[in-house]
Amino acid sequence: MSRIENVTTIAVVFFLSSLLPFIAPHAVKFSPSPTTQYQLDNGMKVILKENHASPMITSIVCVGAGSKYENEHNNGFSHFLEHLLFDGTATRSRIDINEGIKNYGGYINAFTRKEMTTFFILMPKEFIEEGMAIQSDQLFASAFPEEEYIKEQKVVIEEIKMGDDDINYQVEKFHDRILFGDSPYARPVIGNAEVISSIAREEVIDYWKSHYIPNNMTLLVIGDFKTKHMKKLIKKYFGRWQRKSLPPGMEVRFNFSPSNSTEILRFPTKVTNINISYRAPHFSNRDYYTFEIIAQMLDAGEASPLYKALTEPDPPLATTVSAYLETQKEFSLLHISVTAGKKADVEMIVRMVNVVIRGFTQDRFTQEDVGRFIVKSKANEYYLEDKLHFYAFMKAQILQNCGYDFIAGYVDNLSKVGPRDISRIARKYFSYLKYTATAVVPE
Repeated sequence: MSRIENVTTIAVVFFLSSLLPFIAPHAVKFSPSPTTQYQLDNGMKVILKENHASPMITSIVCVGAGSKYENEHNNGFSHFLEHLLFDGTATRSRIDINEGIKNYGGYINAFTRKEMTTFFILMPKEFIEEGMAIQSDQLFASAFPEEEYIKEQKVVIEEIKMGDDDINYQVEKFHDRILFGDSPYARPVIGNAEVISSIAREEVIDYWKSHYIPNNMTLLVIGDFKTKHMKKLIKKYFGRWQRKSLPPGMEVRFNFSPSNSTEILRFPTKVTNINISYRAPHFSNRDYYTFEIIAQMLDAGEASPLYKALTEPDPPLATTVSAYLETQKEFSLLHISVTAGKKADVEMIVRMVNVVIRGFTQDRFTQEDVGRFIVKSKANEYYLEDKLHFYAFMKAQILQNCGYDFIAGYVDNLSKVGPRDISRIARKYFSYLKYTATAVVPE
């Protein structure tokens, strides 16, 4: 038996045996917190979720400003603005914004992704009005003081330079470049040092004026409040800003073009990093929820069939394995990430991953196999609803890409997945595997 045939056999055996631990208690019905959805006259989408577990409230604003809406001339503007909007307004200084929130016992932060920039505050309920006043001022009335602009320019350029030496960032950037090609999704969120160092302050302000408009924003408020009173606060602080025409370039397209080959980048690193991406169903497709269960099975730590297939041979082919389902407005992709030793056999690892993926096409699943992950998902939802500021990190991206109705129906739709769906959907997508793979290997 050749090494390839032996490895294939081992993969199938591990795949079968690793499904045994997937046993879960009976499912329970998920009951989310009471939710109100509406839209302000200026076009801002609003979601209110009452949660009276603790006397805190978080206000999360997702802005449709991210690297996928940029071009080669302004790549990095969205991330740069995330920094600049903490530097002062016409009536508040940088200290007033940052320390002002802290003085009320609150927390303020922001982050940028390919499809959005998200700003959020966490406040004791008695000071939520003061927090929203600051948040609204920050988003719509920033002054961009010249002395702060120069400081932030240096900070962001330094962040970009640090990324050049960061192996994880280089792995991500290389895979995105190969996977997304000429698509806007290939642009790095952090931006380009040459662009940031040369842009005029007026250019950034123009970008802010065109993207930071209420009809390009979604506001999610969760916590200990009464909906009637919260609506009044939102109208007062967010309803007074005027609707404007959306900027051009808000419609982005991407067509997955798998190469079924592995692109290699040599980099000064001590380990090998492999990424493999597969086509997955759009979130509006019912198949999506079955794919979510498959992704969770693949990412189940030591119980994962993928982990067993790659780490249990002697010697092991890899050291760490992870999987996740990327969910964008335009597409979904299943991603597999593998870390291996300095002299790893990249093609063997990719081949092994494909063997395990194809293994899902076989009818060998039970309701217990599937139920474990449904219960886990329900537990995660309960946990997130009680961790208000963490909810912003975990849900903002899905909120921006899929809308709140998707979030509200996620667990119930996941609960409809049965054991036969796993093999049925796997046969639909995995019988003829198409993938794009990259590897960053030691020089």
